[in-house]
Amino acid sequence: MKTIAHRGGMDKGMQNTPAGVRLAAQRQADFVELDVVRSADGEFQCAHHGWNTKSELRKCLAELGPHMRLIAHLKGNYTEADLLRAIKYLAPHLPLEKVVFASHRSGVLRRMRQLMPTARLARFGLLPALVALWKQQPWDCCMINQVVLTRWLVKALQQRGYEVFASCVWELRSRRSVQELGVDAAFVNLR
Repeated sequence: MKTIAHRGGMDKGMQNTPAGVRLAAQRQADFVELDVVRSADGEFQCAHHGWNTKSELRKCLAELGPHMRLIAHLKGNYTEADLLRAIKYLAPHLPLEKVVFASHRSGVLRRMRQLMPTARLARFGLLPALVALWKQQPWDCCMINQVVLTRWLVKALQQRGYEVFASCVWELRSRRSVQELGVDAAFVNLR
């Protein structure tokens, strides 16, 4: 099971910051998940919500370990133009094959699939994962809160060709119990 450093580090002042990404690299996380927001000037920043403390995305990317991949959690509704800017922004910093574009919005992921057919895409949520059991969706990965995950659901999604990542805000299950579900990766809250 691969590890995903949730917002880099979860201590106060570490979330979505270069220091949080450094912590994830030191702990040898496979992925770092960063919340990506657009600023009024067209730049991209890392912040859980637009009103939180922000870090420049490029400074966070500079701290990625050589083995690490990025989950760019696109916060909000990204237009086609926004997505093209995001792709152009990320490309000089790391190979796009090392990026998973994630969203809570199916429309954002559909637009990304049209713009970049080979992109790795991930959709948050139980309901979209259940829909994916019956109808193929444009994303490659289902990110489902670990509290509602079952072994049956993980296996069923994997048989349909999806990767399954156990997401969390709070780690309510032990890492071992999440691993026993057979997920491909799990979010961890590094401190």
